[in-house]
Amino acid sequence: MYIIGLDVGTTGTKAVVADEGGNIISGGYREYPLHSDGVRVTQNAHDWWDAAVYAVREATRSLDAGKVAGISLSTQAASMLCADGDGNPLGEVITWMDSRASREAERLSHEIGAENIYRTSGWLPNPVLDAAKILWIRENEPRLFASAEKFISTLEYMNMKLCGRCVIDPTNAAMRQMYDIGKKEWNGEILDFLGINEDRLPEVLPIGAEIGNLTDSAAEQLGLSKKVKVFNGAHDQYCAAVGCGAVCEGDMLLATGTTWVVLGVTKAPLYTDSHISPGIHPVSGLYGALASIVSAGSALNWYKKIIDRDFKEIDSMAQSRRDSARDLFVMPYVCGAGFPHMRPDMRGVMLGLDAGHDRYDIARALMEGVAFEAAGVLDGFAERGMSIKKLMRTGGAARSELWSSIVGYVTGCDIYRMREKETCCVGAAMTAAVGLGLFSDYGQCRETMVHSERLRLDDASSYEFYREKRSRYDTLVGGIKSILQ
Repeated sequence: MYIIGLDVGTTGTKAVVADEGGNIISGGYREYPLHSDGVRVTQNAHDWWDAAVYAVREATRSLDAGKVAGISLSTQAASMLCADGDGNPLGEVITWMDSRASREAERLSHEIGAENIYRTSGWLPNPVLDAAKILWIRENEPRLFASAEKFISTLEYMNMKLCGRCVIDPTNAAMRQMYDIGKKEWNGEILDFLGINEDRLPEVLPIGAEIGNLTDSAAEQLGLSKKVKVFNGAHDQYCAAVGCGAVCEGDMLLATGTTWVVLGVTKAPLYTDSHISPGIHPVSGLYGALASIVSAGSALNWYKKIIDRDFKEIDSMAQSRRDSARDLFVMPYVCGAGFPHMRPDMRGVMLGLDAGHDRYDIARALMEGVAFEAAGVLDGFAERGMSIKKLMRTGGAARSELWSSIVGYVTGCDIYRMREKETCCVGAAMTAAVGLGLFSDYGQCRETMVHSERLRLDDASSYEFYREKRSRYDTLVGGIKSILQ
């Protein structure tokens, strides 16, 4: 028996196949384009499905595809399209990177109340999220607004293609900012303000709910049996958390992509003055708490292009620069300062540069700056009673032993790196495996399907070194923020 985990991401779709013992045995991937015009960033929903077909066929081409029994999804969130009643797109996908609805987000903040929306959905009003985008369509494209039978995002579009049901999960629904995570229902006040009703939104079912079998068309295109069961998926970061084994209270994921995401597991929704985003975890009775560092992987990517060196060389050469970069500080806000600062107007700063420094000293200080920012995020969780001892680390930066060790020394946490890099796919596959009854719950599934290694942090002097340097870094950031006020 095989299970498929499918991750429909921002720039491509990945598929992995696991056997009934939980071993990942094959995979497939296909990219698709983004279309950008200033603040507008769009996609074609048909590309999601075409890429899924390719990825699944690639992942199963050397296997007996008739043995596939279940499939579940990990998806990007808040990429929205208008559709007819059958899920056919009526226009382009307005992706989560599209900020055309800035004015509408401000209206939501003023007229519904930013804090009200946060306490309802777990997310502050934001132009890249769906409530503001629906309002933008109503005000700017009234014909499209009137003709749309459904306003859907990635998960429900794919569920309709797979099994014909327009179903979303609570994690994706919350990021649409119309779903009440406490009452577990669409919020009437927000829907009335947007001028829509529940009939124009998907059905919300728990993560892992069995929602049907593949349709005849989907089975034929994917090369699978019509008996394959489809299980409701989740937002990609929640799938990554499951795929890293963050399925118990106190577990913590650090996902290191372009943006670094911290996701902790809690027993109750975690609302804070700094607006950590709570959400419903795939494990029944648990919640997630999510915060993002927007200038993280993006900062090193930016610097890599400037110095025209690859990551492997940067990692190797920066390894020995701890002491030479002792008094060099880089605040990495090339895309603004995310949580906990919430200052999109802040930009990067370099302090302490002298003629003795070179490109690799700067790279080291930049890595340290991002690590200091991650520690600040963890402080926000600790202030709410979460004692964090272990970080489950995934993503591109997790493959850097240097950067991972810096994070360990700065935060004082044990660092566990995942052996399987496609953790979103693994999390989706775990959802299908539990749904099929191959494992009794996610805890048992974790013991079989999640494989990690603990990073050795043997340099005792580095803990004190980074405690002192982080103290100076925080003082400098505080001074810069006071100047900008």
